[in-house]
Amino acid sequence: MKKVYFIFTILFSTFLFFGCASKQLDTEVNDLKIYKQDAKEYTSTMPTFNKNIQEKLNKEFDERYFKPWHKEKFKASIKDVTWQFKYKNDKVYGDNNRVISKKWFEEQINNSNFEKYNTFLRKAITVKNSNLRVFPTNSKIFYNPSVAGEGFPFDYNQNTGIKINSPILISHFSKDRAWAYVLSSFAKGWIEVNDLAYVDNKIINFFENQNYYVAIKDNFPIYKKGIFLEYIKLGTIFPVKNNKAITVGRYANNHGYIRVVEIPSLYISKKPIELSENNVSNIINELLKEPYGWGEALSHRDCSALTKDYFAPFGINLKRNSYGQTLDYRYLDISSLTNKKKKEFILENAIPFLTLAYMKGHIMIYIGQKNNEPLFFHNVWGVKTKDFFGNDGRKIVGKAVITTLNMGEEVEGFDDKRSLASRLLGIINVTQKKE
Repeated sequence: MKKVYFIFTILFSTFLFFGCASKQLDTEVNDLKIYKQDAKEYTSTMPTFNKNIQEKLNKEFDERYFKPWHKEKFKASIKDVTWQFKYKNDKVYGDNNRVISKKWFEEQINNSNFEKYNTFLRKAITVKNSNLRVFPTNSKIFYNPSVAGEGFPFDYNQNTGIKINSPILISHFSKDRAWAYVLSSFAKGWIEVNDLAYVDNKIINFFENQNYYVAIKDNFPIYKKGIFLEYIKLGTIFPVKNNKAITVGRYANNHGYIRVVEIPSLYISKKPIELSENNVSNIINELLKEPYGWGEALSHRDCSALTKDYFAPFGINLKRNSYGQTLDYRYLDISSLTNKKKKEFILENAIPFLTLAYMKGHIMIYIGQKNNEPLFFHNVWGVKTKDFFGNDGRKIVGKAVITTLNMGEEVEGFDDKRSLASRLLGIINVTQKKE
């Protein structure tokens, strides 16, 4: 009996230890203590950015940004724009962590009104920061919330955030007329009708005036005659005419009108800004420590939203998701290298502040090295771990940080096979277009 009791005690203690370990006490990973979370510490290695290359990339940026206004219709097939209907066959959970019924999905599919796909086809613009949703609803879709890496904040009904002043093309409306299915320069999805306005040729000409400024500060308010309009995210584009920044207002009938707003000159700058030590430090420090936001939920950034907005002021237009950001520029595959060789390759071939580092589901910006360790700026949810029984866990980081590829190696249950170094697949130099 004593032997059974002893074994039970050992097992219970082990379970208690690893159970507590899997929760990971609310302390910072060591990298955040070792490496100063201030870009000014690392920008002395700032490279020279060829101005001709930058101007070329900036021109391509503008062409892509306004592309929705130069399309006649959506090219995607019905199959491509209704891929989300598959969720009705999955076991997924709603806002209340209860399984979502097939009836709910049938209602969303019916309201999506895709029999009207590509029939309205009107040019529009966002009049405030908004979201592109997968279904025409603000309700959330989660996979099993009890599994590490699922539940909050991973809402699969959230495609992406979309900023004020974003050109869009409307395909059609939901049956309840509360949502519009739209195409932006970087994504498709459902947007609330109150967040957009129709544009005519006059507004389009105002916006396509070749004189664009970009927000270089994050989350600052703008006003019209003292009335609050919106908080502006870094990377937001403003056409400027007669030294006045332009947005669009919305009448009750959805039609837009030119709206001039006053913005302090410290908050916006003519695009593209110079890739200088001061500018890079300021942009990164504006984004550092921002909470992680999957798909830009709650107006926060995820990994690829961070990289996209970091590069925007410099006139470099990245696609929206991590894999998409590997497609336009020169990609160097390092997946077959050991972790040590990966680091050596990066130190030899990556350009600080102009190179992306990619792994499945995550992307980072290389910012140089400290004591021969490559350093990266990224917005990351957490460090992947495993407990005594092989169950997945997370040490939550949950914000934009500067780290090494060894981030979290000191954490209890650290899973070296799923470390940043082990998962790293390749690097992308954004100054070199893919041939």
